[in-house]
Amino acid sequence: MTDNMNDNDDLDGQWPREDSWDIRILRPLGRIEDFVRGRKKPVEPVRKICVIDCETTGTDPDRDQIIDLRSEILAVDAQDDIVGIVAAEEALNDPQMDIPPRITLLTGITNEAVAGYVIDLDQVEWDFEGVDVFIAHNCAFDLAFIRQLLPSVAHAPWACSLKDYDWLRDASLDGRALGHLLMQIGFYSHGHRAMVDVVSLIHLLCHQAPGGIKVLSQLLVNAARPTVRIEANGAPFSVRSLLKNRGYRWDPARKVWWTEIAVHEADEEELWLHAQRPRRSAITWHERHR
Repeated sequence: MTDNMNDNDDLDGQWPREDSWDIRILRPLGRIEDFVRGRKKPVEPVRKICVIDCETTGTDPDRDQIIDLRSEILAVDAQDDIVGIVAAEEALNDPQMDIPPRITLLTGITNEAVAGYVIDLDQVEWDFEGVDVFIAHNCAFDLAFIRQLLPSVAHAPWACSLKDYDWLRDASLDGRALGHLLMQIGFYSHGHRAMVDVVSLIHLLCHQAPGGIKVLSQLLVNAARPTVRIEANGAPFSVRSLLKNRGYRWDPARKVWWTEIAVHEADEEELWLHAQRPRRSAITWHERHR
C-alpha cells in the first residue's frame, strides 16, 4: 500500500462499509405480494393491469413459437397502487421443434423441459377477460406472439415500458434493458425467464422517480395519450437521409418511411413533408406497437 492514500482508502485492508459513497447494494428480487398495499379501502376506480412476458424459440412470430408464458394480473387503484393480485398464470409450451441452443443458453429452457406441455388457452383467455391494459417491456415483440395464440388481445390497450417511458428524463436511469434498469434501482435477478422478467418489471413499475411520480403512473399517462403516425408516402430514395435525421423509420412491411408524433405537431409535420405526399393516421394504445 502506498503512502499517497486519499480519505476513501483508509479501510485497514477491509471492504468499504455499506454506507460508503461509492458502494451500491443490490438485493435479490422480492415477491410480488410485497408490493400490494394493505389499504383497507382502495381509491376507486380500480383497474386490472396485466404485466406479461413470453420466451420464444426466435424472433419471427410467423415461424417461431412461445415456449414460456407468464402473466400477472394486478388490481391497481386510482393512485396507481397495487391493491391486489387478481390472477397469475405461468405456462410452458412444447413448440414441436428443437429449441435453438442460443435460446437454451439464454433462458435455460431445454427441449426436455417443455416436452408435452401445452398452454391452456381457455384458462389464459378467461384470465385476460376484463383486463384494462397490458404492459410488457418491448411489447411489440410479446404482442406479436401472444396475438397468434389469442387474437382477442390484438386490439386491447397495450403500454410498453421500453418505448412509452423515458427512463433517463423521467427516472434519471440510463439505458433501457430490463436487467440494467433493475440494477440501477438496487435489485438483481437470476436468469432470463418469463416469470423473472415479469417480477422484474413490476419492481420497476413500482419504483418512485426522483420527481415523486411512480413509473407506472407516468407510463400509463404516456401510453394512453393519442399520437399521429405520419407516413412519407412515395418518398424517393434520395431523401432517406433527410428523413432519418428527422426521426423517420423504415417500415419494411408497408415499404414506407414513417414517424409517430404528438397530435399538435401533425399539421406542421405535414407541411414540412408536403412534397412526399404525407399520409396521416391516428394512433392510440389500441393500435400502437402492432
